[in-house]
Amino acid sequence: MKWEEANSGRADDRLKIDELLVTLSGLEAEINLLKRRIALLEEEIARLRKENARLQAELQRVRVQLDQETLLRIDNQNRVKTLLEEIDFMKRGFDSELKDLQAMAARDTTNENREFFKNELANAIRDIRAEYEQMMNGNKSELESWYQLRVQEINTQSNRQNAENNYQKEEVKRLRNQTSELRGKLSDLEARNVLLEKQIEDLNYQLEDDQRSYEAALNDKDAQIRKLREECQALMVELQMLLDTKQTLDGELKVYRKMLDGESDNNGLRQLVEQVVRTSAINEVADTETMRVVKGEHSSRTSYQRSAKGHVAIKETSPEGKFVILENTHRAKEEPLGDWKLKRKIDGKREIVFTFPSDYVLHPFQSVKIFARGNGIANPPDVLVFEGDDTFGVGANVQTILYNNKGEERATHIQRQSQQTTTS
Repeated sequence: MKWEEANSGRADDRLKIDELLVTLSGLEAEINLLKRRIALLEEEIARLRKENARLQAELQRVRVQLDQETLLRIDNQNRVKTLLEEIDFMKRGFDSELKDLQAMAARDTTNENREFFKNELANAIRDIRAEYEQMMNGNKSELESWYQLRVQEINTQSNRQNAENNYQKEEVKRLRNQTSELRGKLSDLEARNVLLEKQIEDLNYQLEDDQRSYEAALNDKDAQIRKLREECQALMVELQMLLDTKQTLDGELKVYRKMLDGESDNNGLRQLVEQVVRTSAINEVADTETMRVVKGEHSSRTSYQRSAKGHVAIKETSPEGKFVILENTHRAKEEPLGDWKLKRKIDGKREIVFTFPSDYVLHPFQSVKIFARGNGIANPPDVLVFEGDDTFGVGANVQTILYNNKGEERATHIQRQSQQTTTS
């Protein structure tokens, strides 16, 4: 029942591990996808940064151009000022000439001359003023149109640059938010991945524990089966002994019957005894004496009991105390027995202790036979010799116990012998 439960639990654990592995594969694929998306976003951010740097350089160039245009404007303003000063200078010169002409006209007392010079002066002043106003208006219109054009271009470039900068800022902000969100998801997935790996590790440990429990249960069942087989063998031996005893007794009973009944021609013991009894009854009146033939048979029964708390068990002990055999029941695991002790207690009185070498290792599915001194030849690692005594001891109650190097009991073998008397 425990073996079936262990198999069922092991199958459930394997299914759960497979499901967790599928989930882990999906999470790893999602993590790789998020990492690729983050890489693409980082490339997009790098491209936007380069574009931003280019636009910043363009803005810097426009600003330099604006500074140059501002300097050019200041230069033009200075030129206008210089021209205005020249015009003012020319005006003052013309005014001086006009005054001279007026003075000359004043000195000329002729009305005709006076009127002539006056008309000429008015015409000159009108021409100069018209030329001056035309030149001023042309320069003013040209400067105003040029400045308006340059300011419009600068405003257009500035607005476009501001719009691009705002778009880039919004895009960078969006990408940063998306990157932060993806990093948060990546952190959650990594944490979940770690949790799933921890669960898989725990399940692997649990599976190993279940396997060890299953192997221990299997070893216990093997030990129980071997014990039952040994008990059955002992019962078979005892039954055979009883059958042999029964056959012997049947043969003796046949012989006694023949002796009592006698042959066909001769009188047997029964007739002789009856004759003697009748004769005795005639001659003497006394108590009769009954004779009984009692046959007694002594037999002994030996029982064994074994147990183990691991893969190392006591397989066999010699009834004559010549050797002890240990075996490693595991199919793949070595068992280090360095400094382990094998103790034999004889009838609760005598105690014999054998200590394994410090570097001794019992290989998987192998056994070691330990002889008492003088009963065998050492051949490590399969055969060892106990040099401390000539025998492991013989008695009616023999306990063989295996202790590890920490003093913990790992295996036992108990041999009990009981005496029986059969009377017929």
